[in-house]
Amino acid sequence: MKKLLITLFFSLPLVTGAWADEPADGPEMLGWYHFYAPNPGAVVAAMDKFWASDCGKEYPADVVLAAEVFNGGNAASHFILNTYPNAAAQEKAVNMMATCAGGQEFLTELQTAGVVGTRQMLGFHAVEGGDWTQDAAFAKFDIKVEARNQGAYVAAWQKMMSAVMEDIDISSYGVGAIVFGNDAFSHWVYVGAKTSTELAAAQQAILTHPAFATFVQETSTLRENVNTTLIQIVKGYSRN
Repeated sequence: MKKLLITLFFSLPLVTGAWADEPADGPEMLGWYHFYAPNPGAVVAAMDKFWASDCGKEYPADVVLAAEVFNGGNAASHFILNTYPNAAAQEKAVNMMATCAGGQEFLTELQTAGVVGTRQMLGFHAVEGGDWTQDAAFAKFDIKVEARNQGAYVAAWQKMMSAVMEDIDISSYGVGAIVFGNDAFSHWVYVGAKTSTELAAAQQAILTHPAFATFVQETSTLRENVNTTLIQIVKGYSRN
């Protein structure tokens, strides 16, 4: 189990390429580590302990623990999201978790708590609006978009959101692309809010906006909806 956790949570390969209009050291990368936790409190305790360790103090990523409150038939109950400033930081994080004592203790404590990894993904933001780090509740839409349709889909989505934002106050929103681990879906779309109540109101307003109906029609052949998840942030950890 410990070997599985090491592989699942902290062993994504180094990405050496960079995308257009990004700094020379590469774009910000997002590593998602989904898992089932029978004892969520034990996961928080293990993360608190790791972050207070010498290893945790040097960990080169901002980290969020989130609960998947409603996610259909997905086996995961939570995920850990690592935001790496670039690919070099992602590589450093892998090396640290494989060698430092604090990282090994963290993985052992997850194993003892009965944590079972379910999926890992590495991706990046394609479009962002607002500041999602200030929000606590999210609607996340997993979709499949063929490579040839990515540009058209993102353009249609941006057009829809521009029209929606003229009438609806939305705290954060965005589209992301999965680079590795995209066997289930290729992109995610999200809308964030300070609370689940605010999120529900925003979602209802978006779904009934004329621009959304146009967007659905324009993208009906560009994407396949896979799943929608209600997410609530449990705790965040900022890199020093």
